[in-house]
Amino acid sequence: MAKKLRYGLIGCGGCGVGKHLAAYAKYADDVELYAVYDFEPAKAAAAAEKYGVPHVFDTYEAMLADPKLDVVSVVTPNALHAPITIAALRAGKHVHVEKPIALNADEARAIVAAKDAAGTLVMVALNNRFTEVSQFIKRYVDDGHLGEIYHARCGWRRRRGIPGRGGWFTTKALSGGGPVIDLGVHFFDLTLFFMGFPAPVSVSASTYCKFANAPSGGTGTFAAADAAGTFDVEDFAAGFAKLATGASVAFEFSWASNIEREVNYLELLGTRGGLSMYNGELRLFGEVGGALTDITPHVRNTSGWGDNETRHFIACIRKRRQPMAPPEDAVKMMQIIDGIYASAESGREVRMDAVPA
Repeated sequence: MAKKLRYGLIGCGGCGVGKHLAAYAKYADDVELYAVYDFEPAKAAAAAEKYGVPHVFDTYEAMLADPKLDVVSVVTPNALHAPITIAALRAGKHVHVEKPIALNADEARAIVAAKDAAGTLVMVALNNRFTEVSQFIKRYVDDGHLGEIYHARCGWRRRRGIPGRGGWFTTKALSGGGPVIDLGVHFFDLTLFFMGFPAPVSVSASTYCKFANAPSGGTGTFAAADAAGTFDVEDFAAGFAKLATGASVAFEFSWASNIEREVNYLELLGTRGGLSMYNGELRLFGEVGGALTDITPHVRNTSGWGDNETRHFIACIRKRRQPMAPPEDAVKMMQIIDGIYASAESGREVRMDAVPA
């Protein structure tokens, strides 16, 4: 039997423990939970106690220096994704880094360069790529059922879902932005994944911040927050991207807006067929024998949060194959995010080759 992979978690917040540590713990035949670290020692101690992790480190540098460690998850505020991932790669570790991969495309490129130099693997934790529904869509598209995909729509609009004001999510220096970099990464990435991830050419976008100072009125519709805390990111964004294939993508992302209910969605328009996925419900559209058809496939998501992606990454490390969510795709995604913010600031369409570093 092959030696178990010794696993370490850097960042013991809700996602780090509830997704990453919980998922790796399910694959005990392949993984040994070895170490944890958090900038708040109490969080690391609690995670170690809950999951029986033997080593709690005082710094992530000390953890990465341990030669017994094979693979780490990086689940920290966004601003730390790139520096810690690069440090882990230079230490010879495989890295499972939470989305977004970094604050911008330049940082993402630096991760790719460090990965190539190290010869180890990096996978971005884009759990929506790994669901049963998404894998069905990918096969369906790759089999040619949609023909040429020439336009897409995607979005994630919350009615009320602003993270706590004053936390790192609402502080641009730590997060890089608001719902674009938080929610948008998921569904923009998923849309481009189905389309074969063509390179972006240009972006035209607008961002808004209309709810940052709105009172909750004691109703609980906004997250508990420090009223004096930083909120220097958008709460809504919309725009239009053009791709190297000639296709286009329209998008909307919000933490808060006055709509009927929360919705996440994507639509793909092809020459032979189309599809939509609204809040996880998949529909296929086309024509058979001269009649229009609407089809609802019998496919559902059954796995837990992060289970499929974790199992996939373990297999990639074991078999030395490239993961399904590589950092090279994330570079293109971060180019688009850079373009969204640059376009919103300038009030003009921005070409990817003109986005400032």
